[in-house]
Amino acid sequence: MESLTPHCGHTSGCITCGDEAIAMKVLRVDRERGLALCADPGGVRSSVETALVEPVEPGESLLVHAGTAIGRDSEQGVAA
Repeated sequence: MESLTPHCGHTSGCITCGDEAIAMKVLRVDRERGLALCADPGGVRSSVETALVEPVEPGESLLVHAGTAIGRDSEQGVAA
């Protein structure tokens, strides 16, 4: 019987599986535009789209990929 667990068989890299999210701390929220100013662990700041994880509050830690928050960081260990 075949396993139903998802598995990627690509050995040289996969555009889907190879993507990574970075934990970023929310510094400021612009609810009107659906954006948050966030900082990565090194202190680099960037604007992040937050529609997928609303509501967002300053101080939260989000998982960010390609400028879009895709989840919350359950470890909340991001320093900025």
